Amino acid sequence: MKIAIIAGHASNTAGKRTPPMLADIDINGDGVYDILKGTQYREHYANVGVASKLDTALRRCGFETFNVGWDDDDATNDTLGDDSAGLAKRQALVKAALCEISVAVHFNAVGDGASFNSATGVCTYIHSVPARVGDSAALAALVQAQLAQGTEQVDRGVHADRFAEVNCQAMGTDASILVELAFMTNWEEASKLMANEAFWLECAEEICRGICEYTGVPYIAREEDDTVRYKTLNDIPNDYGLRDVVNILMDAQIIKGDGSDPDGNNDVIDLSHDQVRSLVFEYRGGAFDRKLIAMGMTPAVDA
Repeated sequence: MKIAIIAGHASNTAGKRTPPMLADIDINGDGVYDILKGTQYREHYANVGVASKLDTALRRCGFETFNVGWDDDDATNDTLGDDSAGLAKRQALVKAALCEISVAVHFNAVGDGASFNSATGVCTYIHSVPARVGDSAALAALVQAQLAQGTEQVDRGVHADRFAEVNCQAMGTDASILVELAFMTNWEEASKLMANEAFWLECAEEICRGICEYTGVPYIAREEDDTVRYKTLNDIPNDYGLRDVVNILMDAQIIKGDGSDPDGNNDVIDLSHDQVRSLVFEYRGGAFDRKLIAMGMTPAVDA
């Protein structure tokens, strides 16, 4: 089965970017700021980030993939243009490739784009014209359910609209969906979700699980999520700040070790990689803020 992965918009599409960022942002946890305070982050870059990880996940599960509107090495490569002709070209490419399913990756926006607002949440779209829907509703429901089970967000459900990237009739697909993974016009979601490689990975795996459920194909978990366990704090890699967050949670006594390290908090903790990722997402979403404040520590959301 061949699945088209469409990275929404082009890098230069007008308006498809965040308002000026309120702080410096490190997307991949390498200690280097990728986005500077006062600059705008383009939606296409995050769309390509998720799309590339979805490609990896789907191929791992045995699907063939077809990439539309993105370049493996350069997210700024705008080969299709920014206007309606670009959308028509995308439809033609999917149809010519004989894809059974398509997924368009996007981040949502509302307002004038000049300042952040309170709109929040994740949703999935299908086409609103019956002749163009195909079996998209079934796929959308399964993918949306997976996305809603991940990082805590408002579940905005499945919606219908006349988007070109969900037109099954034009693309010759059995099912086509468009995901809006977070609001780039919401400061918390823009800074902690959209501009966060760990969130890209989470969403990609959730979309893949939904597609696997829809097609009846077994989902094959990422090897590190399935098998890797960390016995101590120092065993946890600090990619995306994973170790730093666990260190904070140990200082706050939210995570407790076995007491084997009398000089610090590097006790035996025995956490799986998936457990660590879940704790980090909960921390960044503010789930432990009440406890952190009670311990006299800085909350994650208000930091």
